[in-house]
This record gives sequence, structure tokens and C-alpha cells, in this order.
Amino acid sequence: MYQDYWGLKEKPFENTPDPRFIYYSPKHEEALMRLLYAVRERKGAAMLSGEYGSGKTLLSKVAMANLLNEGDRYKVALIVNPAISKKELLSEIVYQFGYDITREDTKSELLHKLNDLLYRNMNNHKHSVIIIDEAQAIEDESTFEEIRLLLNFQLNEMFLLTLLLVGQPELKDKIDKVPQFKQRLAIRYHLGTLDLNETGEYIRHRCQVAGRKEPLFSDEAISLIYSASKGIPREINNICDLCLVIGLGEKVSLINEVIVSQVIKDIKPEIALADNRVGEKQNG
Repeated sequence: MYQDYWGLKEKPFENTPDPRFIYYSPKHEEALMRLLYAVRERKGAAMLSGEYGSGKTLLSKVAMANLLNEGDRYKVALIVNPAISKKELLSEIVYQFGYDITREDTKSELLHKLNDLLYRNMNNHKHSVIIIDEAQAIEDESTFEEIRLLLNFQLNEMFLLTLLLVGQPELKDKIDKVPQFKQRLAIRYHLGTLDLNETGEYIRHRCQVAGRKEPLFSDEAISLIYSASKGIPREINNICDLCLVIGLGEKVSLINEVIVSQVIKDIKPEIALADNRVGEKQNG
């Protein structure tokens, strides 16, 4: 809709996990490094937590792409909807590892198939990796225990698989309630939000990937975007995308703080209302 007007090849602020648009803040670099370290060093389990919209899913996909690009060294299963029964979760893991399953398979049969797969991968010099995204959606504590038991697939000197749990902050609380699982986590990292400087770099990076080298947002606009979004990439995307729509309608050459303020009133009225109340108190 607005790409031609702004000199863009594509929309820069879509909320899709497209690895091309990832911005590596120091926090994101650290998170990715830890995920890859856990796998490459064949640790048993690692956990990445972060706020909703902070880029966890995108990082997990980048990590998966990195691993799959390293020749034929890894076999990866990615679970994106773990809010299912224990048997369904096990079935999905076995299926993604390339084993035929049937509805009649019992839990015991699925575990035997998984055992065969893990040893087959090992004998073929492949390390097995299970990534569970949105892991905070797992409601049943016993499911975490079931997942923990997968770490029992090991030899004396090494794990036969690495488990990566990715989820929102409440995942940490759920894991804390299963101390025997918490103790098996070799690496834990919480992905923080972007600061003001990183927010500006994030916006400029996505615009450049989309084909625009010149700035699209003024410094004052970026400051307002940061305040309203609290440095959460998904929120930044929502605000910036609508700013570009309104900027097109008003035929401006640069997104300024006036346009950002208008967008914030539209999509975050609670912020605008709070600002008005502060102003009324100061004037009163």
C-alpha cells in the first residue's frame, strides 16, 4: 500500500518471524549465542525466556537455520504448539524426526521409536535437537516432567538430544515449580527489551532491509515510539507500520512526533489518557 511512496521494496514492520529482518542487539546476540552453544556443546537443556513480542520465536528460527546450515550435523524438531497432551507432544516429536506414527501407537511404542531415532542419528553423526516454542502454554506440570524424562536418553559421556525451551516470562515460574527439571537446565537466559538507542537502530535496520537507506523517522518520533512500545519489537512494529500509512495519507517526507502521537492515541489510548491526566495535574 505505501511501499512505493516511501521507496520501499516491501513492508519493513510486518510481525512475522522473517530472519532477514532480525536486528541483533547485544541482548539478541547473547541469546542466540547461548542457544547455539547449548546445542553445539551437546548440553541437555537450555531455556530462553522473554516478553511477548521480544523476538524469541525469531531467534529460535534463526538458531534452527544456523544449525541446519552446518552441513548434516543436526536433526531438528520444532514444536510451535505445545498446548497438547503428553502423548500428542511425543507423537509430534517422533513425527518431525521422520518416523512414521499411527493413532494406535502407545506411549511406550512412541518412546521406543524415539529411542531408535536418537541412536540412529547418533550413529549417523547427527545430534538431535528439540525446540519447544511458546513453552509457557504447557499447562500440565506433569508434561514438564515428561519432557524432563527425555533427557534420560543419554550415554555415560553425552546426551543424545538437546532440548531448547522458549517462552514468555511465566515459563520461568513454571519451571521453578519443577525443581528436578530446573536443575537439568544447563543454560538459562532472559531476553530483555530494547533501550532507546537500540529502538532507533532497530527501526533503521528494518527500513534498510526493506530497501530504504534514508531515515524515515525523526529522532523525536523514535523517542515517542520507544516510550509507547517500552522497547518491545512487536509493539514497535505495530506503531511504525501505522505511522507509514498515516504519513502516506498526509504526504509527509519524514515521520515526525505529531504523526507518532496520533498513532499512539489510536492504538494505545491508555497511554494518551495517562499523559492527559499528568498534564491536567501539572496545570491544576
